[in-house]
Amino acid sequence: MGRRAFTLIELLVNMAIIAILMSLLFPVFVVAKNRVIGFTSMSNLRQIGMALNAYLDEAEGHFPKPYWAGEGDKMDDNKDGVVEWYEQLGLYVGDPRIFRSKSDPTDPRQYPCSYADNSWFDYFIHISSVPDPANTIYATERQYSYQKYFIEWWYWQTQWPPDPTQTPAERAKKDIAHDRYNGSNNYLFVDGRVAFLRFPQTWSPRVLWYPDSFYEREGGEP
Repeated sequence: MGRRAFTLIELLVNMAIIAILMSLLFPVFVVAKNRVIGFTSMSNLRQIGMALNAYLDEAEGHFPKPYWAGEGDKMDDNKDGVVEWYEQLGLYVGDPRIFRSKSDPTDPRQYPCSYADNSWFDYFIHISSVPDPANTIYATERQYSYQKYFIEWWYWQTQWPPDPTQTPAERAKKDIAHDRYNGSNNYLFVDGRVAFLRFPQTWSPRVLWYPDSFYEREGGEP
């Protein structure tokens, strides 16, 4: 007996079932893909953290400070006239591609780095002035539309010192990729550790961007 062919109705029913299954599974695939890219970004930041520690050892505890590039300065990779923090750390990494996130769609020749540092450390800061390196953010992944390599987080609020009870998510999301990986982002801390956090966790109960916030709790006690 010959094999019976699908009727048009059966074919349409099967196509509808497949379409429903795809619509249910597609968000799962997207979440899984973002998670993989997020893990890759975390690995990049860990290697950047190791490069930072090597730099600090050689620079006697001083963080890399951006400076104007002179003519022929080979450290100015993207030829923008400024030798940024990541370009100085580039001497301590084996593969410069760690400075680029796999999800970054911009031209790597124009924007060699997908990350931005905490600009607090761009002012010739010494490691001795950071009371709690394990809980002070050094760098994170920036928004692709934010074409700077530093985060001036103190502009996210209008008062000083920063208020940990008022999370400035709306202002921050213009600068950093605060929810790129399923609502969270990777943050490199001064001691070299990397944490996967939601933005409010970086601001409350303590502002992790501000080194001195550790000593500015009520009563002046650490």
